[in-house]
Amino acid sequence: MNENCHPDRVATTLAERAALLEQSSASTSTATRSDARVDLQLLRFATDSAIATRGTPEARGWIEGLDTPDLLAGSIQDGTARGLMARLEEAISLCDAVTPVDADEADADVFTGKELRRKRDILIASKGVRIRFSRKNGIHVIDRARDMNEPNCIQFEDQPDEGCLDGFVASNGARPRLFSPAFLSPEQLVHGRDEDRLVLAGRLGRGRAGFPCRIALIGRKDEAGIRMIVRIENRCVDHRLRIRFVGVGDASFVSHRGTPGFCTVRHKGRAFLAATLIRACGRLRVGDDYVATAGAQTQGWIEHTFGLGVDV
Repeated sequence: MNENCHPDRVATTLAERAALLEQSSASTSTATRSDARVDLQLLRFATDSAIATRGTPEARGWIEGLDTPDLLAGSIQDGTARGLMARLEEAISLCDAVTPVDADEADADVFTGKELRRKRDILIASKGVRIRFSRKNGIHVIDRARDMNEPNCIQFEDQPDEGCLDGFVASNGARPRLFSPAFLSPEQLVHGRDEDRLVLAGRLGRGRAGFPCRIALIGRKDEAGIRMIVRIENRCVDHRLRIRFVGVGDASFVSHRGTPGFCTVRHKGRAFLAATLIRACGRLRVGDDYVATAGAQTQGWIEHTFGLGVDV
């Protein structure tokens, strides 16, 4: 299928989109790709991973031909997106079953409630990277091998979006709202023989413009880094929510499972990594017109998995 013949698009729009992505990439040290339809891109990554590890001929045949640039980027109309998601979900179901892994926590120390809230500083450790969580320093990342000691390493930014599915466009004069996970509450802490795990829960921001959020930080004793699972519920429209890894200039330190819009940002002499968690945008450019894409507002819960010093 030729990308210039996709039924949801026209050649001039695709050419403009390519120029927009090239311009966006020039402002960062890491190539940027479209961050439209985050849920679709995460599902595509999960499908590719499932086929690579436990794929069957039936599963591979089910996604054959679904590799055009627009389908991969998600800059498509709602009907096409729904059909693509159905195909991807069916392909996963045709893969071999996942072998379950038993989690033995019989000897683990589990803290919840008041006992957990009394802890002012919580340590989650792997055999390399460590994380300390506190109200003062938020998620504090420590990695002696990389000479990293970064308090408040994890932040979130939210900004109105006046663009379309081809690319984010910031509102004039609108500065990003910044949120810290330091204001999330520890919900569960597990110190086990094989891993440490901390679950934080709460809300980023206040009122209707806030985002319910859960973060799990996992340190395994046989791994050199920390796994971080971020779940966000989006109830807002026409905006972009990103995660920032502050003080992390080396993109190889952070791995992810298909999260789009991953780039390095340089600001006032400092660098941080940024990745799109949610991009809610209800417009698709087709030639000189715009088509409504309510499905691309990405309402509901969405989950991202990152590795800090470990491949996930």
